[in-house]
Amino acid sequence: MKTGHKLLFGIGVTAAIAAAGAYLAADALMDKLQSYKNRNRVKSYVKDNLNGNQRVLNLVERLDDEDIDHLLQVADKFGDARDRVGQYSDTVQSKASEVRDLLSDYMTKWQNKE
Repeated sequence: MKTGHKLLFGIGVTAAIAAAGAYLAADALMDKLQSYKNRNRVKSYVKDNLNGNQRVLNLVERLDDEDIDHLLQVADKFGDARDRVGQYSDTVQSKASEVRDLLSDYMTKWQNKE
């Protein structure tokens, strides 16, 4: 193999290793930023809805990133369930109003017959 080919091969291998390293570093950085974002999301929830309870904030500080992720997944599921119940509550309220009106009309007609 000629020296020029060896040099080009070496540069190519070095470039490939550098690209792989950059990709892994960027992936690790994105994971770290996502964990930081999730932790701040939980902290802001505690500050806004739990009046900044210091014990809960200390607990959030001690949780692992995996625990924070599980906590947010559970919170998202509860939020979805609350939204679904909210959709049905409007329907239930309208049906209850219709039944009330129907019974009221029936009672009015029944009283007028007597």
